[in-house]
Amino acid sequence: MQNQKPVLHILVVGFHHKKGCQVEFSYPPLVDGTEGKSECPSGWKYLPTLALPDGSHNFSNDFVCFNLPSLTDPEQSVYGISCYRQIALEEVKIRTADLTRSTVQKSVCTLLSLPIYGYVEVKLSLIAQAFFEQGDFSSTDILVKAYEQLNACLTSLEPQEIGSTRLHFVGVPLRDLLLKWRHKILILFKLLLLQKRVVCFGSPVHPTCALILGIASLHPELISKGFQQVACVKTSRPMSPMPTFSTPVEEQIGDATPSPFKLSPAIPKILTEQEPDAEQQEPLVTGRDADELIDGDGRSIASAKEAHLDETVSSSPSSASSMEAPGPGNPRPAAGPTLHRDTSVDTIASNFSSLYAIEPSEWGAPLRIFHEGQLCLPYISLPYMDLLTDPSVKGYIIGASNVLFQHKRQLADVMIDVETAIIDVLDVDTKREIQLSTEDLRFVDFVVRHVQTPKEDAEGSETWIRDQLYGYMVALLKTSLNADGSKEIEHFNTHFMGAFKATRCYGDWLERTGGGAVPAFEGLVGGHPFAGTLSVADMKLRIAQTMQNSESGRKLNQAVTNTSRAVGGALTTAKGAFSSWWTSFTAPPQGGQLAQTADHHPPDTSEPTSGEENSPGDHSGTESESPEATLSTPEAKHIIPTAELSTQPATNSVVEIGREAELLDRGGGRTPAIGGTGTDTGSNVPRCLS
Repeated sequence: MQNQKPVLHILVVGFHHKKGCQVEFSYPPLVDGTEGKSECPSGWKYLPTLALPDGSHNFSNDFVCFNLPSLTDPEQSVYGISCYRQIALEEVKIRTADLTRSTVQKSVCTLLSLPIYGYVEVKLSLIAQAFFEQGDFSSTDILVKAYEQLNACLTSLEPQEIGSTRLHFVGVPLRDLLLKWRHKILILFKLLLLQKRVVCFGSPVHPTCALILGIASLHPELISKGFQQVACVKTSRPMSPMPTFSTPVEEQIGDATPSPFKLSPAIPKILTEQEPDAEQQEPLVTGRDADELIDGDGRSIASAKEAHLDETVSSSPSSASSMEAPGPGNPRPAAGPTLHRDTSVDTIASNFSSLYAIEPSEWGAPLRIFHEGQLCLPYISLPYMDLLTDPSVKGYIIGASNVLFQHKRQLADVMIDVETAIIDVLDVDTKREIQLSTEDLRFVDFVVRHVQTPKEDAEGSETWIRDQLYGYMVALLKTSLNADGSKEIEHFNTHFMGAFKATRCYGDWLERTGGGAVPAFEGLVGGHPFAGTLSVADMKLRIAQTMQNSESGRKLNQAVTNTSRAVGGALTTAKGAFSSWWTSFTAPPQGGQLAQTADHHPPDTSEPTSGEENSPGDHSGTESESPEATLSTPEAKHIIPTAELSTQPATNSVVEIGREAELLDRGGGRTPAIGGTGTDTGSNVPRCLS
């Protein structure tokens, strides 16, 4: 594919009320010799289901990233980006007979020879907007011009003007992902190295695609040079979603990507306005000594250059929800007593800056994670489910929106709910392997806190984030060369290191580097760059991570939430019942009852009712009893002061709950449960609390 254009095809996929999803237009035609309508090659038979994802009718717009195997090279993939739109039928100016519904659902899609999803996404959005606004879907001249201009724009770039990796990172919301997933980002980063079966699900599709591509972008040069075979697999049986090849093609890894290109000033405005600037990310000063690190208590400390200055540090979070950046009106609290590490700050800063200063080519980057049956499909539709069960497919990370993928739990080792940010590990061994060590938690906490308060010079920017993970990767590979059982191996989780060293990608790396004989590693000290003495803050981070990421922790959180709701509801019910009961005593008689009370004497009874003796409206009954008499009553053990509801002094304003119950019993009444209302038969005394 070296001689192919960056943009291979541009097409329109629509939803037909009888035929379902179908290609309505393609340029150049997907099948040679056709008009480019309703035609798909057999190897891309289900391409329309990728461009129009399941559940898309619930949204007015969406973006979908997907990968396809090349039709000409069994060792090369094709990368797709689809811009979905749904508009009301009234907005279509020229309607055809096939438009029978109240809404119109279509996608404008491009197939690329380079995995530059985000770079094309913004331009494709402008193209789709112009295509829909013209109101005539039969007029496709704008798409043909866009195809030519996109290729002219990309092929005019020069390698020295923009780095290839920067071109691939445009549009990946790395900071947003880190703020949402926090420490789980490192779990997903390490999970990708284990080459497991990972299923991500969510709707709309774009957040799922962004998560998968964002995690892949954290691995050094993985997208730019390690994405050639993300959709390639030689199935054990003929399968309609996959093309067949009669003759094998020699492996082309690492050099199949065309050179980066230079922007042409002659490109029309539709393709240049709102274009994401690849240089908008803050530049990173390589080898700087001003990096902020954290001590054993999880607090940020100044670097070697700023060690002589007074510093303000933030307290370590006890949970992920407390890891919020202080606002303008909330200054950082003063630092308390801390537990320092064994290693000095100068040593840590020097070691860490030296890790990401090593060039990727010096240690054999990228790791071939997606190679020999390991797939990366940011989105797949239901017809591709059978592909996952083929014996030739060893592992994958996929995105899906169809609910059936959630129920096929036998297809996954790990299920990820993108909307709720929950990682559900179904395999027991995998659960042990992806546990973060104390050193890992320190590292990711350090990264998250800098992202919350980014600096203009570099710290907290997306380039800075990638450099931190780059340094982590270098330290991980260097430490993997140590003997099993060493202390340095434990810093990265012994179970993880054992599983990682057994993967195909690690074995391939050892083979390519001569057993890990990397000259750049000779001057590096093995181990985790954030290793140190255990502190109280480390325990807080461990508890927070366990409560959020483990199944038992989530159940406990849910139980606490439900219990607090139940207790709060019970207290509200009890308060409401008591207020209703008290109001029934304090309310004046209705209508003529008040006049009757004033004109006639109360009936002479041998035993007064509870309403006559204890009604707050008749203070004579309350004042006639002395406090000593009240306290001497055995039933009057629980008294509730109600001074704010009575005109009498607080010392005499009491309600004798036990006495009321006794008087009700004498009158033949029953005491209802909390919250009960009404009156007893034959008595006008309201029910009270027992």
